[in-house]
Amino acid sequence: MAEIKTLIDGKSLSYEGVFNIKELYKIIDTWFKDRGYDKQEIKNWEDVSENEKQIVLEIIPYKKISDYARIDIRIFMIFSRLSEIEVEKDNLRFKMNKGRAEFYFDAYVVTDYENKWQTRPIFFFIKNIIEKFIYRMYTVTYDSEAIRDTTEIENEIRSFLNMQRF
Repeated sequence: MAEIKTLIDGKSLSYEGVFNIKELYKIIDTWFKDRGYDKQEIKNWEDVSENEKQIVLEIIPYKKISDYARIDIRIFMIFSRLSEIEVEKDNLRFKMNKGRAEFYFDAYVVTDYENKWQTRPIFFFIKNIIEKFIYRMYTVTYDSEAIRDTTEIENEIRSFLNMQRF
């Protein structure tokens, strides 16, 4: 079984106002693609009523660092009280969304994700010895990369939402 090391747990970001969900999702998707991440979409749920809608998205972008380690960044997004509005800027009309957005970020380093070292107890013992004493330097760099990437995507989302103020 793979070992999961939690580095960031439940870091949150909230925003209420006018924004464009499609552009926001496009920016998140492009950011991860540019940095070599693959994406797994866990949850995509939408509830539409007469006046407003609610969207819940959960994505886990992951990046294989080596055959042994992988970085997972989980982003849980909740968009509530959404309504579609038209905004006029410089005599151009844009369709935007108005509502509340909440983001929750988690960062993990997953080691032995292919379960190669779990077949026998002696392999598990050897893996732990090697990981604690020989590969310690590498695992620390994996941790710092996961924390850095999570902080960067949070700042990217924060700056996008602040730019969307009209």
